[in-house]
Amino acid sequence: MTSKRGSKEDNWYEFKNKYLDSLLEERLVSYLDPGAEEILYKINSLENVVTTSSCIGRITIVEAEFPWERREDSRIVLKTHSKVDEFKIALVLSRDLAPLWLKVTGPIIHFRIKNFECASALLNIARRSGFKHSGIISIDERGPSCCTVEINSPTQMIVPLKTKKKVLIRGNDLKVLVLLANEILFEGRKRLRNLVSNIDSIKDFCS
Repeated sequence: MTSKRGSKEDNWYEFKNKYLDSLLEERLVSYLDPGAEEILYKINSLENVVTTSSCIGRITIVEAEFPWERREDSRIVLKTHSKVDEFKIALVLSRDLAPLWLKVTGPIIHFRIKNFECASALLNIARRSGFKHSGIISIDERGPSCCTVEINSPTQMIVPLKTKKKVLIRGNDLKVLVLLANEILFEGRKRLRNLVSNIDSIKDFCS
């Protein structure tokens, strides 16, 4: 007869493998963010951790009245996970689109964690690596995992580019803005690399 503990162990590995299979499918159809695979592989090497969703950071231009809106008439008109250049932004500004906002967002990753000891260790290294906006966002003591953890980089920027009547950023100001956007994007990547380099330090808590 299988013990309760053994059953929970089996449920965890079945649960984790389901998410790892989904990750493989996303890689095969090129759905993963460019550069994310190696990072997620390293994190998922922890026995008691599995990533459920991730974004390694991106630059977007959003057509919306306000950049946080999710209405039917709001849409992303430019998206890249690598650096952007002035020409691409100027091209979007020349189109009959308005209002427009430039957004830079840092990395955000969701994890399911098997036990609280591992969750605490992961949050500790995440904050040391620069992910100050991180925490446990849900608890499920009855399931195969104890909780869901979110790590979120504070590296971000939102700038209005165009109102319905006027382009707000052009010329040298646009050049400066592009340099700043790329710098913020790569600052988020730097923090992500710091996290990955610290993963091995919590293996004893997450195995």
